[in-house]
Amino acid sequence: MKKNKAEDLTEESGLLAGEITASKVEVIASIILTLGYSLSTLATILALQEEEELAQAKTTETQDQNLYMKQMFKQLQNVNNRLDTIERKLNRY
Repeated sequence: MKKNKAEDLTEESGLLAGEITASKVEVIASIILTLGYSLSTLATILALQEEEELAQAKTTETQDQNLYMKQMFKQLQNVNNRLDTIERKLNRY
């Protein structure tokens, strides 16, 4: 009977101590591997978002420059028209 109690205690202590078995190691390895893949995927997604934001910033900058150039062109046309008008008035006299 004492021998039986000793075996029961050993089994219980093994369960309580959390014996490491091959299946537990496999589960832990799978969890770690899944986390690794998830982090890798997240890093890729973040990198793609950064690239997209940079591309959009460049596009916006280009659009702003185009708008600025159009405004400058209109202003220069107005100045040119005024100069033509002044030149015509001077040629009349």
